[in-house]
Formats: sequence, C-alpha cells, structure tokens
Amino acid sequence: MNHWKILGIEATTDKRLIKLAYTELLKKTSPAEFPQEFKDLRKAYELAIKEAKQPTQNEDKAPNQVFEDEYEKQGVTNESFFDEEAPSSASTEVEIVKPQPIELNCVRSIAELQIALNELYCNVSSRSDVEQWKLLFSAPLFWDVDQSQQVLFTLIDFLSEHYFLSATVFKFLDESIKISSELVTSKNNHYRELTIALHHYIQSLPLRIESPSNIDEDISFEQLHQHLQLRNLIEEQCIYSKLTAKQLMILMQRVNLVFYNDESLYLYVANYLWTLDAYTEISKLVGSLPPPTDASIEHLRDLQAHAEFKLENYDIALTIYLAQRELIKSFYAMKMTKEIGLCYLHLKDYEKAYIFLNSYFYIRPEEIDLRSALIIARRHYIKDLKKNEESNALKIATLQFENGRYQDALITTQTYSLVFDANCNYLQALCLAKLERLDEAFDVFIAFMNLHLQKLVDPWPLLVDLFIYCPDSIDFNLIMETIAKKIQPSPNKFYKTPRVLGSVQENIYSQLELKTLDLPATDHDGKPTKPMGYALYPDLEYKQQYAWAMLHALMAKLVNIENEAVKKQVKQAAIYAIKQAMPKITHQPSWSLKFIHLAFDIDDFDTCIKLVNIAISEFSNLPQAYYYKGRSLAALEQYNEAIPVLLLAADKYGDQRLGIYSLEFAVECCEKLVELGQPMHANYNDICLKLQTTKEIVDA
Repeated sequence: MNHWKILGIEATTDKRLIKLAYTELLKKTSPAEFPQEFKDLRKAYELAIKEAKQPTQNEDKAPNQVFEDEYEKQGVTNESFFDEEAPSSASTEVEIVKPQPIELNCVRSIAELQIALNELYCNVSSRSDVEQWKLLFSAPLFWDVDQSQQVLFTLIDFLSEHYFLSATVFKFLDESIKISSELVTSKNNHYRELTIALHHYIQSLPLRIESPSNIDEDISFEQLHQHLQLRNLIEEQCIYSKLTAKQLMILMQRVNLVFYNDESLYLYVANYLWTLDAYTEISKLVGSLPPPTDASIEHLRDLQAHAEFKLENYDIALTIYLAQRELIKSFYAMKMTKEIGLCYLHLKDYEKAYIFLNSYFYIRPEEIDLRSALIIARRHYIKDLKKNEESNALKIATLQFENGRYQDALITTQTYSLVFDANCNYLQALCLAKLERLDEAFDVFIAFMNLHLQKLVDPWPLLVDLFIYCPDSIDFNLIMETIAKKIQPSPNKFYKTPRVLGSVQENIYSQLELKTLDLPATDHDGKPTKPMGYALYPDLEYKQQYAWAMLHALMAKLVNIENEAVKKQVKQAAIYAIKQAMPKITHQPSWSLKFIHLAFDIDDFDTCIKLVNIAISEFSNLPQAYYYKGRSLAALEQYNEAIPVLLLAADKYGDQRLGIYSLEFAVECCEKLVELGQPMHANYNDICLKLQTTKEIVDA
C-alpha cells in the first residue's frame, strides 16, 4: 500500500502537511459508511507520520536541557552558569510554522485537536485565558465516547511538552481530565508516567512562576521561546536547587532587555529573595527596572519599598510608598498607609507619623504593632506641641487621653480650663471617669449636659458616656425631668459616626489631616470627609445599645409609681432593651453585671442565665453571678443543674451571709428533687453539714 498516494500528497517530513491531508480526507471518509477506506486512511496516516519522524539533534531533549546545551556550545556549563562573566544570551535558529487557524469549539478529530492545541499555546495572550480552554473543551470531539481515551492521551502528550501555562488553566485542565486522580491509575505505563509527572508539576504550581505578563506582541517567537526557557530554568533551580541570592541575581542578569516588563518573573524572584532576607538584592533587582508610569508593577514596587525599609533607608522607602500612593489614587485601598506612617516615625516627623498611623488605626485597631507605633508617635508629637503648650492645649489633652495618660490629660484640662469651656469639651469628665473619680466625673458630665441643653444641642452622645461611666449616680428625678424628655423614643437616632473625644461634634478630618493625607474636603454627597473604619462603627453601636438598655433598666429600678400595671410595662420595656443589647454586651462582659438583678427581679430567668454566662466568660470569680444563675435554674425547675452552681456560689462567698443563702437554696433544690419522685441528691448530707457549719461561723 502506497500511503503517500492514499493521502494524496508527495512524500514529506512535514507532519503538519500530513495532518492537514489526513484531516481533509477524514471529512469525506466516514467510518460508518466507508469502514475499509477509513482503516486504509488511518494506516496510511500512521505510516506517513512514522516515516516523517526524523529526529533532529535536540528533538528528544527536555526544553531546559536544550537551553543548557546552547550555553554549553558557548563554553558555559551548568556549574559555570552562575559565573558573572558568562555570556548573557544564546542565539538559536528556530523555524516558525504557523498552523492554519481553527475554531476551538469546532474541533472534531484528533488531528484538529493537535492543531488547535498548538495554535492556542503559541498565542501568548490566549494561552493563559481559561475561557479559551473551556471553549476548546466544548468542541464535539470531547463528546465523542469512542475517541475519549485517545483525546486524553493526546492532551497528556501535549501538556507533558507544553507546560508554560498559568495555575488557573492547569487547575481547569486537572479538573476536566482528572490528571491528579483517575489518569494516575492508567494501565498504559507510558501515559501513567507522564501523568504522574504532570500531577507533581501541578502540585508544585504554587511555588512556580505565573504566566508571562505584559509581553509586547511585537516580540519575536525566538526571543519569547528563549525567555520562556530561562524562566523555566530559574523556576526549577529555585524549587529544587535552592539558589542563593547571588546565584539568582546572576541568572536574572541574563534576562533580555525587552522582557523587563515581565512582572510575574520579577515578582517571583523578588518574593524568593525576600524569603532569603536578601533585601539589598531586592533593591538592586527592582531598582534596575524602568520607572513605572502606572500601577502595573504595584506589588514589585511595594516589595522594593519594604526592602528599603528593612535596610533602614527610610527616606527611599517613603519616596517609593508615596509615589505608589500617587499612582493608585485610592487612599483607603492603599496597604502602605501604615508603612508611610512608620517611615515618618523613623524620620522623626512625628506630626505626619501620627496622622498616617492614626488614620490607619481606624481600619485596623486590632494590630498590636500598629497600636505600639501610634503610642510612640503620639508621645513624641505631644512633646513637639508642648513647645507652645497653651495654644495646643486642646490637642495635647486629647492626645494624652488617647495614649491612656488620663492624669496628665486631666491636669492639662484643669490648667487651661477656659480653652476647654470655649470649645465645649468635657475631656475633664472623661479623665475623671477613667480615674474612677466617679462623683466628680458625674458633676462635670451634668454641667456640660446642661450647657448643651441650653444651646438646644442633642445630648444623646453625652448621655452615652454618662450611662457607661456613672449609672449609679443617676437618680429618678434626673431621668424623668431631664433625660427622658430630651432623647428620642427609639434607638433609630443612634449616631453612626464617631465623635471627637470630649465633644458632640462628629469626628471629621482637620484641614491639616486632609492636606497631609491628600484627601478631598468633602465626599461625593458634599458632606465633610470622615475617618472610615468598619471596626470602630460596631463599637459605637455597642456603646449606644448598652446606654439605651441602661436607661430603661434604671427607669425600671427607680420607678416610683403606685400603678402596678405601669410598673410592669416599664420593667418589660427594660427587658426588651436588654435583650436588644445582649449581642453587643457579649463584646463587653462587664456590662452584663448591671442587668442580671433586674432580669431576675422580673422573673425573666432565661435572660438572667444568658447575662450570667456572659459575665462568667470574663469574670469567673464573681459569686453573685453563680448565685443568680443557680436561683434562675431552680426557678426553672432544673434542680440537678442548679445545685452545683449554688454550691460554687457558696464557695466563692465563703463565710458571708449570701454564702448561707446559697447553701439554703441548694438544700431546697435537693428536697424538691424528692418531691418530684427523684432520688435524694448524693451530696445532700454534706450540703446540710456545710450549711450548719457556715451558720455557726457567720453567727458567732
């Protein structure tokens, strides 16, 4: 059989021509209609392909081996690859054969699949686009059950030689053809070995370089091919050979100038150098790149700035951070706001350090190192402000309060009292409250509240602090005559923006802060720009919910009305407010202590138990918490659960009258069990003996 005659072409070693001829004849030779002709055509194709396989010098070598051989021709061995004097590039002759375009979703044969795969892979802009691969996998061939195994083998063959693909594409391929699972168990030894190798490659993808990015379309395929081989060599050496920083820098010197915008390669290398603490090398590597004109190499420049910071080149790091911020044009999206503040701190510009660190603190108040740096910046900023103390008294006292220096802040407010009165600032009250001088704090709170009421200003922000710090000083007349008349009948009017410390004014950026942070004076609605921080807003809501519940709890506690129905309504309103606040109270367990007795007093035992559990979560030695929990469990007829809790309360009360009460109720619970037909509690006699002993000690 003359296979060339069957294919209708002259003898050739060009496999592309053979495949094209086979594809055209396959369209006219259906296996169902012409079974014998189809077999002859298939055999002719296989013979022609076999004859065309004339191995070239480098055909059977791995891509990175070809790359290294090219260097060996120039006298560069693998050992000398890291020699700084080695040549920077190698010239190779590559013949480019462009396949005929083919619609990815129209592939119907193995030959067409091979053409489509080559076409897709050679298109640099498309090879990493997972949508293009999904389009290919939607082709009719992938629905042909009879050819499914050959399709899989064709894909494995191709991917084993063409693996410069993104992790996203490989993830899709792995999920589609089960490289990491089913194909590993293939009975075909050749494909099983290829699949196992691909499986390991996919598993190591997180350690590998991403696909080339920002590559100029005008770059020749020869240059691109050589660059890909260099990338692969760097990748393999980093993963398996554990390059030193010096060796890696020598390799990077061989990158062709036209690929300086290959961000993924430089980012990979910079991150690898970071793991080696090679900050000087990172600075040199990124510093050798052209200056950015947009945010395309944002992560690289960030790494460079971080490296300069580690090298204590704070002025250089600051310059890069600020340039990055200018390019991105988004203050709140910037991750380097904290770093800018730290640079200013090290450069001893404490005012700007405070402004940047404080603005970031609104976003991440939980960061311990940020809090520490902010405290240091405040302390030095206060020292600078004290050079003109009287003019800066308000700012100094506020900063001292923020730093937890309540006594110093109090002295400042007292020394310059006129300044604070004029600014309607009650930092003095807050300082006194923090110092637990609650009677004095209460008097100052009331004085400022009356001042605001005279000016017809909403007193609610002041009342929040009053309920938090001085609830025990509030009497019934104050509630009924002043507070109840001035607040809204529902919590819908809770304010959403934090207030300036010691003021009812919303916390907005000052002119200095706006200028320093390069922020607009107003937002898109024309309102003053406010600090934004998701972590701070819930804290505001927690405080207001607690204050709202405390108001109703005090009304229920202090109510002086003979009408029992009205009393009951007031107490029910208090319980409702407490339940509304309970999710917020969880974040501040000490607040629950104020509500436990009230919940028990109006027989809401479930709420009482929940409040006790919140308190115990932080204060495990409070005897009254266990006492009310035991009493509530007993009231709910959960006697077995109540007895150990009451015994625990008695232990914590010790030789006190309430310790006797706790034991008496424990004995009562034991007797209730018998009344319900249950066995006597095992420790009944011991509890009775302990009760008798405690009474003797207390009554002695």
